[in-house]
Formats: sequence, C-alpha cells, structure tokens
Amino acid sequence: MPDVQTTSSALSAAMTFKVQRGVLKNLRASLVFADDAFAEQGEFDAGRDTLMFVAVPDLPINVTPLTEGTRPNKRALAITTVTVSADQYGDLVSITDIAKVKSPIEIVPIGIERLSRQAKESLDQISRDVIALGGTTFFAGVGNPANRAAIAATDLTRAADLRKLKTKMRKGKLDPADDGFYRLWVHPNVAYDLKNEGSGTAVQGSFNDVNKYTGNTPLIRGEIGSLEGFRIMEVINAPTFASTVTVYRSIALGREKGWGTGDLQTLQTFHVLPGGDHADPMAQEELMAWKVAFGVAVLSNSYYWGMETAATNV
Repeated sequence: MPDVQTTSSALSAAMTFKVQRGVLKNLRASLVFADDAFAEQGEFDAGRDTLMFVAVPDLPINVTPLTEGTRPNKRALAITTVTVSADQYGDLVSITDIAKVKSPIEIVPIGIERLSRQAKESLDQISRDVIALGGTTFFAGVGNPANRAAIAATDLTRAADLRKLKTKMRKGKLDPADDGFYRLWVHPNVAYDLKNEGSGTAVQGSFNDVNKYTGNTPLIRGEIGSLEGFRIMEVINAPTFASTVTVYRSIALGREKGWGTGDLQTLQTFHVLPGGDHADPMAQEELMAWKVAFGVAVLSNSYYWGMETAATNV
C-alpha cells in the first residue's frame, strides 16, 4: 500500500465552512437596518444588475352618485416603480506564517470574528444611510422647530412628540404591527431622554421599561420599553446629522415596508491556506475574506417616518 499523507489541503473545506459559519452567525445576530424582516425582498434576474419594485396605489375615494343611464368617466390605475441597483462590497485579511508562529493569541479565530463584525456593520451602515435619507420627516421638540437647522439643544424627544408622531402616522393610513404597536428605532442618547419621561410613574406619557412588561409578548431584539403606542428599540448605529446641534433621526415604522433590498450575489466567504495558490509558493500567507453584492432603495417615503430632535449627550 503506497504512503498516504494528510495535507493542509484536506482542511480547506472545513476551514471555509468555519469562516462562513462564523460570519453568518454574527450577521444574523445583530442586523437592524439590514434586517430582512423590515424590507421587501426582490430577486435579480439572470444577467441583470438591477431589479424593479412595482406599486399600484389605492384609487381615490369616490362619493359622487352615478347619473342614471350614464357610465362614469374611465380611470387609469397609477403605477409607480423603484429600481434597485447592486454594488459589490467586501474585504480581505492577510496573516503571515511568522505572525501565526509568534502570536500569543489564536490569531485566525480572531480574524474570523473581526471579519464577521466588519461585514455585519458594513452592510448595516450601507442600508442605514439609504433609509435615513428617505421617509417622511417630523421635526420635534419643545420649540416646535420648522426644519433641521432650527432644532435647538433643548428640543429633546418627549412623550408628547411620540403622541404627535403616532397621530401623524395614523392619519397617513400607516397600520401598526400585529401587536398594535408601531416600532421606533432610536439612538442611545434619545433613549436616555425617553426613559426620563414620566420618571417611571404609571401615568399617560410615562416610559414603560421592558422589565415591567406583563404578559407573554415576545421581546424584540434591542427593545428597551414602550411609550405612546411605540415599542422602542435602541440602535447604536442610528443616523445623526450635523447641524447647529447634532440632530438625531429616529426611524418610526409600522406594518408597511418602506424600503426594498435584493442580493445579486449572496454573501460569500473565503479562506486560502498558506501555499494555496501560485502567488504564495513558500506558504508565507493565509488569507480570509468576504464579499457580497446587494442593493437597497426606499420604496415610498410615506411608508415610514423620520423624527428629528436633539438629545442629551450622555
């Protein structure tokens, strides 16, 4: 029987699986703006790098009586489209053979974790930047600012602002989620201000901490409490804008999905062991990488709101 060796190439598939599993696990654990649950999902056709979402708005209410024997005027359906283009994103980590030998830590697992975190935060921020520029804007605060530049440091988010926002969303025919609540994504500084509303007293306009919930309603990831018909989720990556003060844009949404996404190329991960190609004939370099091609676009500004206020800088 001839000699048989177990070589590093036998580990390549297992290591690729390990890298991919690590990346996907972290992605699924922490996505907010790029969470599929809040977006309409589209599919790219073969050979094309754009996809199209089509919407047919409701017909206007008609309360005019018909004239006997006379048909009404013909009406056309309105059709709107939104096109989503895909861009490719990714990154590459290199570890030398000497670095692995001299490292006092397990450098490869750490590289996998750092790649996972980078992919997660990159996709989330790309989606956030698109979402933050859309929606219907509500400038809030005690001074009733008329625009972003008019927001002062004292225009903190209050229960009264959420009460107004909820009314505006209902008037805009936006339905709450199945549990009867809207969702509100806020920056930690905005969350701090909301937690101070009502000082924890059980009256209208007081913040209801998640630890005081009763019943068996499942908690939403990142949920910190509820107030004025909103279940509030603290989002570290919440959008801010530079103005006369730092302006915080809190995203409010209900059942409707205000943005759409699609993957032209699903997330892929790569792990090339030392000596894995002709560019590394002396097995001096180990490579780990990820890449994905996807797109995100706002489908309708009327489907979600962006409330802009100042906040206490904790």
